[in-house]
Amino acid sequence: MKYVVLAMLAGFLVWACSSEKVEPELVTAKQNPSRLNPNGDSELALLMRSMTVYMETIRDSVQKEAPFPDCPTEFEALMVAKETEGMIKDRNHFNAYADQWLSDLNQVCTSTGGNRVKAYERLRSSCLNCHQSYCQGPIPKIQRLSIQNP
Repeated sequence: MKYVVLAMLAGFLVWACSSEKVEPELVTAKQNPSRLNPNGDSELALLMRSMTVYMETIRDSVQKEAPFPDCPTEFEALMVAKETEGMIKDRNHFNAYADQWLSDLNQVCTSTGGNRVKAYERLRSSCLNCHQSYCQGPIPKIQRLSIQNP
């Protein structure tokens, strides 16, 4: 009896592990309304939330004098991510800010020693500069990301 149960269990495990995995469909911004935006979040809003999480991570690394995590490449989508409707009137103007942020990110990712704090603060300033022109709501959060004024 014990062997029958073990054989059934082994058969189930083989079946479960070999079953075709179905990838979940991509959830678009409109399908995923958030508590912050009941109409759904744009690609750009979701990307900027990821940027904030990354900045919190590298801020903590700077403060602890620990190595940075790898510099993510997905933030290059900043130049083309679909914005919340009506937020960006001039994409070229916005992309100038985005290009500056990406350049500052590269500086952070390649900085060492005492240059890390300066590079990080320059990156944070890039966020502030853009948000003074577009979507002022996140400015207090960006200000709290500072290393120099915790």
